[in-house]
Amino acid sequence: MTIHIPTIFLIIIATAGTLTLSVGSVTRAKEHKELLLWTIGLALHTLVYVLFFLRGQAPEFISVLVANTALSASYSFFTAAIGEFLHRQIFKVVLVGPPLVLAIIFSFLMDDISARIIVSGLVFSSQCAWVLSFLMNRKRIVSGRGKYLVVAGLTVIIVVLSARILSVMIKPNDISSMLHQTPIQVATFFGAFMSLILMSNGFVLMIKERADEHILQMAMKDRLTGVWNRVRLEEEAPQEIARLERYGHPTSLLMVDLDHFKQVNDQYGHATGDLVLKEFCAVVQSCIRTTDILARWGGEEFVVLLPNSGFVNAAPLAERIRAAVEKHEFPYGLRVTASIGLAICQPSDSWSSWLDRADQALYRAKSTGRNRVEVENAPTEFDTSKTNIVQLVWRPAYESGNAVIDTQHRALLEHSNILLQAILDNREKSEISQLVDCLISDIEQHFKDEEAIFQKAGYSDCKHHIELHEKLIDRARRLSDHFFNGQVRDSELLHFIMYEMVTQHILIEDRKYFSML
Repeated sequence: MTIHIPTIFLIIIATAGTLTLSVGSVTRAKEHKELLLWTIGLALHTLVYVLFFLRGQAPEFISVLVANTALSASYSFFTAAIGEFLHRQIFKVVLVGPPLVLAIIFSFLMDDISARIIVSGLVFSSQCAWVLSFLMNRKRIVSGRGKYLVVAGLTVIIVVLSARILSVMIKPNDISSMLHQTPIQVATFFGAFMSLILMSNGFVLMIKERADEHILQMAMKDRLTGVWNRVRLEEEAPQEIARLERYGHPTSLLMVDLDHFKQVNDQYGHATGDLVLKEFCAVVQSCIRTTDILARWGGEEFVVLLPNSGFVNAAPLAERIRAAVEKHEFPYGLRVTASIGLAICQPSDSWSSWLDRADQALYRAKSTGRNRVEVENAPTEFDTSKTNIVQLVWRPAYESGNAVIDTQHRALLEHSNILLQAILDNREKSEISQLVDCLISDIEQHFKDEEAIFQKAGYSDCKHHIELHEKLIDRARRLSDHFFNGQVRDSELLHFIMYEMVTQHILIEDRKYFSML
């Protein structure tokens, strides 16, 4: 079957012209500069193939030199459009240089079609490769399917142009004119047709996907403060719970409430109250990491989700936020304080149970004087005179009445604090590992003594409790080994030993059998 090249040109002209009208009709210069640039590139593409179609009828200066220069210019406009989309500044020499160089070289090669094919192929391929490098640059992530369509279109152009150059180099006289009916000619212009559709549809899809993402982002942000809303928070929190279950990464939750905020609105008006809320968010964001999520829960209540943070990291951060809010001078010289409740996620938690424990801790912070941090049922307090870091503290409420158990529990808390201080003092890893191993040995001995005591007392759930002991010891040893080998950070190790093992198990789980003693 013979494929008529002028017919291919007509198909490309019709396609490029339709795309020009379609994209141009929805383009607004002020709002969609990238679409305007792409439309100009499509218009030039249409003009180019009209001139190619008139090859032999129009003067060669127009159908050869002007047409190829315009084709290079169309790729420059496509490059500028993608640069605008990516918010990347492109030097004018990159855009103007290729068409100018091609025009100058072509003016000396009007009688040598093979040389023109090689020069134009190299110029067009270089322009496509440049755009391809923009899209594939890891520093400028472009998500969505549209990018892959554009990449596919650019790849098609580079491949067919490379094949065309190679063909001419092997058989210099194989192509005698633009309309010469050869397989490589047909493949070239079919490739041009395919790439035009792929690139244009892909670029429009990129614009749509970005708009959809922007709408989604707006739907997940609080309109007043600009921080995330509870919709986004409720999407992220279950993912952090899943990471804890799968990888053991600790995660924490802060529930923050501005104290007596109603008085601010009553005395200074809601406009001032809104300014206070905005500045409060700015203060909190200056304290947290970029990976942490600050969300407005409702009114003057906010939630901070802290991925990869156990209570060793989360509690000092909560205190830092509280102190920063207390020190900050809000609009009109207002002083505002905040109460904070902290809950560390447990493997058995659901989102509602985790949030409920943070809410209960916040309630205690408000009911015990406000402007303070409360950690959910944890034996902790802040030593503000030294490091402002949370420390485990023994309280009479933790006593079981059994001298052996109570003595061991107090000793384990003290050993945990010694370990924490060693890490804060940046002591040698070998020394810290020795302290960890010593603490694990003490815990293991405590578990053995404890099991003998509650088995003798007839504790009904002793089998499950013993299984918990075995799992905790096994995990503690693995974490210790990983810490020594540099596979686990000290904060993760501390979270497990000080929170999951000492705080949650020894001082909370153990209380379940105290009534039997």
